[in-house]
Amino acid sequence: MLIGHTLKYLPAQLLSPAAQLVSMVLWTHWLAPAEMGLFTLVTVTQEMTFIACLGWFSVYTLRYLPSGEDFAGRRRYLDTENVIVLASVGGALLSALVTTAVLYPGNDLWPTAPGVALFFVTRAFNMHYAERARAQSAFLAYTLLQTAGPVGGLGLGLLAFQYFDASALVLLAAYSVAQALGSLFALPMLGMRWRLSAPDRVLLKAALAFGAPMLGLHALAWVAENYIRYLVQWGAGAAALGLMIVGWSLGRRCAAVASMLVATAAFPLASRLFNEGRRDEAMAQLSVNAALLLAVLAPVTVAVELLGPTLVALVVAPEYRETTTSILGLSMLGGMLRNLHLHVTDQVMVLELRLKQVGFVGAAEIVASVVASLFGLTFFGLHGAVIGQALGSLLTLGLSLYWVRVRHGFIWPWWDTARILLATAAMAAAIVWAGGEPTLRGLLIDTAAGIVSYALALAFLFLRELRQLLPARA
Repeated sequence: MLIGHTLKYLPAQLLSPAAQLVSMVLWTHWLAPAEMGLFTLVTVTQEMTFIACLGWFSVYTLRYLPSGEDFAGRRRYLDTENVIVLASVGGALLSALVTTAVLYPGNDLWPTAPGVALFFVTRAFNMHYAERARAQSAFLAYTLLQTAGPVGGLGLGLLAFQYFDASALVLLAAYSVAQALGSLFALPMLGMRWRLSAPDRVLLKAALAFGAPMLGLHALAWVAENYIRYLVQWGAGAAALGLMIVGWSLGRRCAAVASMLVATAAFPLASRLFNEGRRDEAMAQLSVNAALLLAVLAPVTVAVELLGPTLVALVVAPEYRETTTSILGLSMLGGMLRNLHLHVTDQVMVLELRLKQVGFVGAAEIVASVVASLFGLTFFGLHGAVIGQALGSLLTLGLSLYWVRVRHGFIWPWWDTARILLATAAMAAAIVWAGGEPTLRGLLIDTAAGIVSYALALAFLFLRELRQLLPARA
């Protein structure tokens, strides 16, 4: 079931991140570092606005959306959803106004504020309804909502730069149009109720009871991931942030892409088992998720470190290359460590509804990461700030592993981990041995050597599991 669902989610999980990776590289050839810094600050502030205004209801939807057979429950949900989504628009507009005033001080709010507001609202719609599509296994709608912004924004952004000055505001407008089109085509597939009725009080109370703690957790997670943007902006300025953000975003995005290939379908399965009272099976599923997650993240992290410099030299604009090369691998490592605790150990506590424990782990990560990054930025510059974030995530992973083992009896798949790391080492040796030239051809040769060697090593080390799996699939 996990593999089947993963394959259905695969187009969205590949196209959307791939477009984001490509766009981050392409925008280095169009945007000045200061404009790049402004663009990334607007996008990340929208994420926090979404968490505060609508994200709490989205996490409730993912966990407790009434089934299609529960007609009365689904109607109550849709009536409540319409009111909450409409109310969230007001919060988004206010946040957009404040964001514009802070990031563009002294400038006329027109047309900057409406442009930022349109981006905030359309992206929030796509984010929420994508979670609903995921909850009801509407794979096509999910794919449209997930890819409309990144893929459509990439295309429309390139088109817009042919006719308008290359600026953060023009790029935000292009993404807004793409996001609006995504909602326009996807929402009719989700069984919408196109009327405004009073929200169901019982459902609203339940959503607040579950979503409010989750809102706090998502806010902590957002800070732990994105504080470094504001720290660098405050400590070094928008231009320095623009230079750093390329390597940092590419590394973090690679980690997120790799993890979501497994996590998108994995957690709903574990949640379903847990809700059915099959706790041991749910924990076993999370253990399988951990092994699969590491099997994807570990080789990608090593490959980014070994092959990243060549790729950066080939595709990133000269002004950004030096900083991007020095940060890329470290950012990927930090992203790997963080995603391991987010999608495995944190999920153990979420299933058990021990949300205070998740909050404690998230707060510990923020404190450790901010202190380490501030020290690193002060004494070692941008490079040190990224190292500090990775160190904070490493300490957090260790803490959360200990916590779920002692409090919840969750056992990390250590034997699988050892075999995966051994296969990753074999891959690294093959890449180093191939030693291709710093050209596109050499990069392709090294990549092929890494993929083949890792696949063969993994198949050999997991031969018994493969023999058990193949008859079941036959």
